[in-house]
This record gives sequence, structure tokens and C-alpha cells, in this order.
Amino acid sequence: MQNEMKPFLVAYQHGGSEWNVSIMAESFSDARDRLGKLALGRVEGELIATIPNGFGPFAALATFVQNVTRAVRRF
Repeated sequence: MQNEMKPFLVAYQHGGSEWNVSIMAESFSDARDRLGKLALGRVEGELIATIPNGFGPFAALATFVQNVTRAVRRF
């Protein structure tokens, strides 16, 4: 049985101000472990919408089309 994922708040300093992001994790220690992996991560793009799970494959298709459209515009 998988534990429930919960949002954990992460604070960091940038440009003289404190900022926050949330990390989904099973526990506080899991959140710390996931935070340690962020240095290996990459920025994927701007979050423009959150789509509920109920949209199923349509959400994945819409996201794919938008990402391809944006990539084509860059070239």
C-alpha cells in the first residue's frame, strides 16, 4: 500500500528575499530526500494550468500539443 502524498513547504533565499515552493512527499524525511535531488533537476517550463485527473488522456494530449506548438515557435 502506497502512503498518501502530502505537500511540504520548502523555503529558500534568492535576490535578498525568501521564497517558497512545495514538494509532494510521503513524510518530512521523504521531503528532505526529495529536496536533496532538486540539484539534479531541471526547469521544464512555466506552469500555465492545473488539470484535474478526471480529464484522463485528454489532459496528456492537450499538454503534448501545447508543448510541441511552443517548441516549434522557438525555431
